[in-house]
Amino acid sequence: MEYSFRPIAFAIFALITLITLTISFIASRKVKTSGHFYVAGGGVRWFMNGIAFAGDYLSAASFLGIAGMIAFAGYDGFMYAIGYLAGWIVALFLIAEPLRRIGKYTFGDALAARFNSKNIRLMASISALIVSIFYLIPQMVGAGSIVQPLLGLKYEWGVIIVGAIVILITATAGMVSTTWVQFIKGFLLIIAALGLTIGILAAAGMGPVQFIAHIINNDSISLPSGGNATVSGSVFMSPGMKFHDPLDFASLALALILGTAALPHILIRYYTVPKPSDARKSTVTAIVAIGIFYILTLFLGLGALYFNQSQQILDPKNQNLAAPLLADRIGGEVFFAAISSIAFATILGTVSGLIMAASGAIAHDIYTEVLGKKGDDKKTLRISKITAIIVGAVAILLGILMKGQNVTFLVGLAFAIAASANIPALVCTLFWKRTTENGVVWGIVTGLVLSIVLIALSPTIMPVFFGRPAIFSLNNPGIISIPVGFMVTIVVSLLTGKKSGEAQRA
Repeated sequence: MEYSFRPIAFAIFALITLITLTISFIASRKVKTSGHFYVAGGGVRWFMNGIAFAGDYLSAASFLGIAGMIAFAGYDGFMYAIGYLAGWIVALFLIAEPLRRIGKYTFGDALAARFNSKNIRLMASISALIVSIFYLIPQMVGAGSIVQPLLGLKYEWGVIIVGAIVILITATAGMVSTTWVQFIKGFLLIIAALGLTIGILAAAGMGPVQFIAHIINNDSISLPSGGNATVSGSVFMSPGMKFHDPLDFASLALALILGTAALPHILIRYYTVPKPSDARKSTVTAIVAIGIFYILTLFLGLGALYFNQSQQILDPKNQNLAAPLLADRIGGEVFFAAISSIAFATILGTVSGLIMAASGAIAHDIYTEVLGKKGDDKKTLRISKITAIIVGAVAILLGILMKGQNVTFLVGLAFAIAASANIPALVCTLFWKRTTENGVVWGIVTGLVLSIVLIALSPTIMPVFFGRPAIFSLNNPGIISIPVGFMVTIVVSLLTGKKSGEAQRA
């Protein structure tokens, strides 16, 4: 499909960008210490933090990727939304309060609090950095995808624009501005999804239940992926459109459910509230907001499919544009511009959080704690900002290289790596007294390396980048790498001996 410059869309886009940058520059006046830069001084109120959680978590994968996945793959696409939401239950009951009690700035702080180990901190920071980069890739892909129809620019320019704006946000005010951006865009995203859902039902002349029933009872649905392929509505809304192997789906589900509580940019938000009870309240608020949004994504995806049957509104080459193109069909250029600009703001908020997590891993964990460069706070703050700029530049490059991939699918890989490397270490550190330093270190190394190797050998990577058949048959490695990560953490802890564990705890 061809995209051209749209003046109204550009005006709204420019307004949101200007507001975002203004917030950043105002907030930068409050950033005097590294504590303000990393976690906003730990003074964010629980409700604001909960909505910021939603704004951080509801990324390009949620607004762009899931809507597109549902439009192209039906039931299997919606299962991504269920998995993303279910992961917050793990965060609520296992992670939220204990993490706030022992953490300071980063994921590495939480693990090192018990063992005071530079080895653990180093591996935790490397894991946080790799997971953040894997998660950054789909956000930048979404950025390039959304700027194409919004401004009529090439994909690469979209990635560069988003990267430059986010670098300004994070390098000026860190978590202070990031929290405000995520809070505002969390509200905007839910309002946008609700408005688009109401527009879909009004244009279709049906209620919510009637609309879904209409899709299910349709005898011939033309698939939007191109060609003349058709299926019945009952087939489209049943498992198997994307995941032909149940084991592949089970692997993805495990990664999504356990990965949420292991994402570095999510974990650091727990340090921004004053006390552990606020961490729990923030999580409950996030679950409510995120749950409402994911219910609405079902109507966004099915709405795009519904109108595509008669008017061919979708772009077969880019699933990520389902929601914006649907908005164009429902409400014309103004509605399209509003939805696309909010999607753009969504990407800004998530990328800001990811760069903050990566910056903390390098500047705080590696530079300050592992290498022992504990100078004055101004120097540490300067290193943090420089790191944010470098990570942002890397994100731009990777976003350009991964052009055309579905953002939700890419995020699923980041969840698998996070769950494989971080969850075993975090759960065992928090709840198992016999965990040792060696157990944590080798558990992280095993989960990290194994998940990445399996991804490299999977159908996702081998045929595309190496031109060879996949060696590992599953698209997502979670069902293998997560249990192995736990097993190595437990076995190595037992082998290192009871005395070693008791000495480290003392």
